[in-house]
Amino acid sequence: ARFVKDLANAFTREPRLPKVLNAGVVHDTVLQGVERGLLVARLARPDASARTWWRTPVDQEARQEPTLEVVLPQQAVLSDLLPDLLAPEALPGLWQDGRLTLKQAKGYFNGSHSATIAHDGWEEQVPIPRCYGATLKPALTEAVRLGIAWLANGPTSYWKENVTIAVLDEQAELLPPPEPIAPADLTPSSLPAAWADGETNGAAIVRALSQQRGVALPWGLVRDGLREAVRSRWLQTVSGDAVAEFDTAGSWRLRAPDAVGPPAPSPPPAAAVELAAHQVQDLAERVPQLLEASAGHGLRFRVGVALDANAPASVRQQVDELLDSAVPDMKSEVRAGSKAS
Repeated sequence: ARFVKDLANAFTREPRLPKVLNAGVVHDTVLQGVERGLLVARLARPDASARTWWRTPVDQEARQEPTLEVVLPQQAVLSDLLPDLLAPEALPGLWQDGRLTLKQAKGYFNGSHSATIAHDGWEEQVPIPRCYGATLKPALTEAVRLGIAWLANGPTSYWKENVTIAVLDEQAELLPPPEPIAPADLTPSSLPAAWADGETNGAAIVRALSQQRGVALPWGLVRDGLREAVRSRWLQTVSGDAVAEFDTAGSWRLRAPDAVGPPAPSPPPAAAVELAAHQVQDLAERVPQLLEASAGHGLRFRVGVALDANAPASVRQQVDELLDSAVPDMKSEVRAGSKAS
């Protein structure tokens, strides 16, 4: 271990090292090594414990502490582990066969493991710091709560939900985040087992959908699917709300939306008016006032440009190029009633 300030100042004092006049450059470079996982930053607390950083930026306040030190990964013990690092593709070799168990995680962070990073034509062995179970387990459950990973353990299943550490035993597996549920998959026609008398609830949807797909689905996944179904009007809420925990999912009652008739016919389009060039300029000057007067009511403009049919091709091409430069794909039309020569 070395104090960061000592490493930074070494390049201004040691004759055997290259001269770097700005110690701040070295200081920042050392901390970049922490972000890349080459070093572990450590800051002692008054109670003799320490806070660590690995593969994450060091806090701005901590960067200025004179007692901030860096440790080689193989000699470091992490006090904190960023949940994002437990994502399927975050750390090389952590996940195996598309899943992560507690046993795998403990072996990866046992202090003697090195990960293999493949480069173009060569491989690099990068040591992984030690992380005890008291730090590792909360990071794993937080990764599940944030939706970074899906936890499955027998009949229990969690994703984007609070998870007790007791559920994270040797049989538990972390899986990649599940695919979203389409609103159409939750309707009475797609999932009849969950519906009775035109109504359903969150708990019934979870049970029926899990049975239909042959896997215990997490409530967080079904909850998000129901939210999207309500938002997009495939379903309607009768009572309750999108509760966070499965224990009260049965209180969120839903039904299919009422049948609606054919959509009301659209109003006929406004009659077209032919404008001279100077009238187009006059209209453009009124656009700010028109937008202010019609705010919130979807003011739109329908514009067409017509040329006589006997206009030379070169003229039409030049006009079309100018139109396209202002409005992509806009082209001139042949003026109605005109004749080609």
